[in-house]
Amino acid sequence: MINNKLHAIGIMSGTSLDGIDVSYVSSDGKSRFTHKCSSLYKFRDSTRKSLHNLVNNFTKSKNSISNICDCENLVSEDYVNAIRKFIKSKNIKKVDLIALHGQTIYHSSKNKSSIQLCNSSYIAEKTNSIIVTDFRQKDLLNGGEGAPLVPIFHKLLINKLKLKKPCSFINIGGISNISILDKRGRLTAYDIGPGMCLLDQFVYFKKKQMYDKDGVYSSRGKINKNILRQLQNDKFLKKNPPKSLDRKYFSFNSVLKINFYDACATLSAFTAYVIINNLKKIDNQKIILSGGGVKNKFILNLIKKNLGNRVILIDEIYGDTKFIESQAFAYLGIRRFKNLPISFPGTTGVKNPITGGKLSKLPIF
Repeated sequence: MINNKLHAIGIMSGTSLDGIDVSYVSSDGKSRFTHKCSSLYKFRDSTRKSLHNLVNNFTKSKNSISNICDCENLVSEDYVNAIRKFIKSKNIKKVDLIALHGQTIYHSSKNKSSIQLCNSSYIAEKTNSIIVTDFRQKDLLNGGEGAPLVPIFHKLLINKLKLKKPCSFINIGGISNISILDKRGRLTAYDIGPGMCLLDQFVYFKKKQMYDKDGVYSSRGKINKNILRQLQNDKFLKKNPPKSLDRKYFSFNSVLKINFYDACATLSAFTAYVIINNLKKIDNQKIILSGGGVKNKFILNLIKKNLGNRVILIDEIYGDTKFIESQAFAYLGIRRFKNLPISFPGTTGVKNPITGGKLSKLPIF
């Protein structure tokens, strides 16, 4: 089995809390990779509300172990329902493993802790499958940042699509991260700053909406340059990699007293210019953009205006950006199953290349 392809389902639910991305792939865990199909499944309203409250109040004393467990149970039930629906609707016959990132509620490399909600034993029992979870903790315990983990998949895609190197892959999720593949095939990666977390949190705070759809609110406003300069002066942005972020690191307090649309424009500009400033320092043949942030036209236009025709959306050359990370974790799950490394000194700062993730096998009675 070591050299053969495995069939895996990968599951990712991001910080936007918009739902569960599910992908079905086959791969040898190395250079051979085929994406077969993907779908999105919404969280139940009760799950989303519980998650939103837990994430936003995680450091507050009112959060108890009971609250976290209750929320994990809701999330795990939704994962099981999504897996069952996906397998049935896609008529999937063979699943060697299910790789499940879990719902992140906290990440701190300083405290060597990254918490993702996912009851792997429950999901293994309900789906009758081998589950791979807890991808970050081993990296943290071996001197790494615990993030980003997807760069090894970005490298696979860059090579699969035969893109000229040096090439950079930017994922604009809750946090923005960059993967850089140089001319010699060396991979480096790190979190560069806020993705959509700030804007999403602000829009929810003001409108009780999950995000600024297509960047419409941002497009109606004007960038407050004074506040933007203050945001860009954050010490994290000046820190050398390896480095990683929790979605709650940045605050939207600086825009609370200005016009709503101007606030959205300023927060979006912050996300865009952090990406732009990082990429201007790198010699790139091509710049690939993925993640939910590419749907924000205000951010996308700023990036394209500053970086020109080197910028390509992953949708234009490969497939729906929505399912890049669920495919990535299916690939990482296969690598874990074969004991191949998923994090490296150049990506997370771990001391040596290591695999990561725990296998939850069904109990034998």
